[in-house]
Amino acid sequence: MSVSSVETPPRRIALFGNPNVGKTSLFNELTLARHRVGNYAGVTVDRLEGTIAPKFGAGRPLTLLDLPGCYSLTATAQDEAVAQRELSDPTLGGVVVVVDATNLARNLYLALQVAELGVPMVIALNMSDTAAQLGLPVDADALAKVLDVPVVATSGRSGAGCDALVRAIAALPQRRTPRLAPLDASGQTALAGLRTLGGDDARSRWLLCTGAAGTAAEFGATADELERLARLSSAGRCGGARELIAARYAEVDRVLVAALGAHDSTPKTAAVAPAMARSARIDRVLTHRVFGLAVFGLVMATIFTAVFTWAAPLMDGIEAVIGWCSGQLAALLGPGLLTELLTDGVLAGAGNVLVFVPQIAMLFLFLGALEDSGYLARAAFLMDRLMSRLGLHGRAFIPLLSAYACAVPSILGTRAITSFKDRLVTILMIPYVSCSARLPIYSLVIGALFVTDDREGGNLERAGIMLGMYALSTVSALGVGFLYKRTLLRSPTPPLVLELPPYRMPRLRNTFLVVYDRTMDFVRNAGTVIVGLTIVLWALLSFPREETGAGSAGATEISRSYGGRAAQTLEPALEPIGQDWRMGVGIIASFAAREVLVGTLGVVYGMESEDDEPVGLREAIRDDRDPETGEPVHTPLSGLALMVFFVYACQCMSTLAVVRRETQSWRWPAFMFFSMTAFAYLAALLVYQGGRALGFG
Repeated sequence: MSVSSVETPPRRIALFGNPNVGKTSLFNELTLARHRVGNYAGVTVDRLEGTIAPKFGAGRPLTLLDLPGCYSLTATAQDEAVAQRELSDPTLGGVVVVVDATNLARNLYLALQVAELGVPMVIALNMSDTAAQLGLPVDADALAKVLDVPVVATSGRSGAGCDALVRAIAALPQRRTPRLAPLDASGQTALAGLRTLGGDDARSRWLLCTGAAGTAAEFGATADELERLARLSSAGRCGGARELIAARYAEVDRVLVAALGAHDSTPKTAAVAPAMARSARIDRVLTHRVFGLAVFGLVMATIFTAVFTWAAPLMDGIEAVIGWCSGQLAALLGPGLLTELLTDGVLAGAGNVLVFVPQIAMLFLFLGALEDSGYLARAAFLMDRLMSRLGLHGRAFIPLLSAYACAVPSILGTRAITSFKDRLVTILMIPYVSCSARLPIYSLVIGALFVTDDREGGNLERAGIMLGMYALSTVSALGVGFLYKRTLLRSPTPPLVLELPPYRMPRLRNTFLVVYDRTMDFVRNAGTVIVGLTIVLWALLSFPREETGAGSAGATEISRSYGGRAAQTLEPALEPIGQDWRMGVGIIASFAAREVLVGTLGVVYGMESEDDEPVGLREAIRDDRDPETGEPVHTPLSGLALMVFFVYACQCMSTLAVVRRETQSWRWPAFMFFSMTAFAYLAALLVYQGGRALGFG
């Protein structure tokens, strides 16, 4: 790297465009990052930042900003406001407007709005390969000539055109003359409004449209601009905005005719596009109100069956490796506190959580493939019918879908919802959705107490119970949303405009990268939070040493430890929901993070075992007997009550922290925590006591 390049500050370039045009795929190609991409709109809701890789030979440092996808610069939601603020930043060095070559007419409206800002810009004609396959090639040179900006054909899936795109970015001028859509005689109201607003013409156009949308004050208008906007009547604002929009669409038509000649993209695509026609034929079944839901249920049942069946050998292998490591450590170190700390604390705690990594990875693999294929957009379409009947915002579905992986990014995803009340309803619904941290708990309880042998059809039975837990969480989330929309957060239900992308083969590289990243997040959590908590727990269950016998040969009497005595005081509250004090230790510890329950139980049962090797947790729970009666401590009914408790309890500090940040208040996270915990206890109580009354206990 030369001295001059070191001294040259990076030029900031924004990557911007409509939702689901492949911006993040291009961003990943150009920066060698691997941020999440999806074959539906609304995946990116915040700004991503990276540096264009040196291999593209830009000649100077280029910082790339991946902005949330928008259909217009008239901001009505937080993610659109993020994009609008970045594009208005005077330090921005240029914009790459990513347009979908298969749907040029729709994408050009936003490109013309960016051209009005006067920011140096280049157009990335993305999905050019797909457009060619659809029989709709776009002449990049002709489009560049009519728009008077560089146009580069690209493919975010294959990386084609990225070299040329970087060269075009590097050659962008420092400034550019704004290109305004002309207003003719039919735009008199708009012209009068712009004269009243005065100032910069491009800014006045933005102000007029944002004022008509009623969001100018919320999304960045100054006090002086608001004062000028107040001089316009409501009819003047709305009428002027309509004329501006009509003028831009007229300009889109003119550009299309000039760039594509007599070709009209939409009819031609419909006539010759085999992929779109194939998608339409498939959608007749997959989006059918009856058959579509049946297929959706079948797909999810297949996934959970595969999770149990295919992951079992890998889980047995991990369990065997951990057992071998524990035995080797015990033989090497001999009896003592350090040996018990490493075997009964660290290995038993984190090891029992890592056993479930294959199941989690497979769940992410299936969901990632469905997401990349475009099927999840159809699932959103199916669910919107139900959600709209319940009064819920259709755009809430994507964050709710993401919550099956993790609640934290899905809460950030609610920024795409325009109404604060609708957004808050969605935030309060998300923790009810079963995230990946609940999967080890369900799997442990089902394997220990419900289907305990390898009989034929056992995996199908396990998958059915697991699917039931996920169905319960989904129905509960929708029910809670319905309740809040009609009580605390009453507001009208806006319609959902959802773009269904064409079906395509999932990209294996991206899918496996997503699986790897999400699985490693889980493993890192097991290696930090869970290990830390299990060490603390081991200490609480080991001392006072003279009473517990910790560090000596044989089992540790944890009931006589500080932690054991404290946990036994909770039994009056635990017994009504079918749990003993050992399970109570896990429940209390899991308020930091749900998956801690499994590690905690591994420590508890490991310390009470006579064996030096980590105990098989499912077998230990299954074989746990009351020393006085000889009856099983845990039964299928108590296991069901425990799973129901974990469906509803808010046991994730990270979720509460992000809710605090997004709502700017402790009021809503506190409400979420106490209401969900109380509901979880009552639901578990109803299940256990109701089951006993019916003779299932």
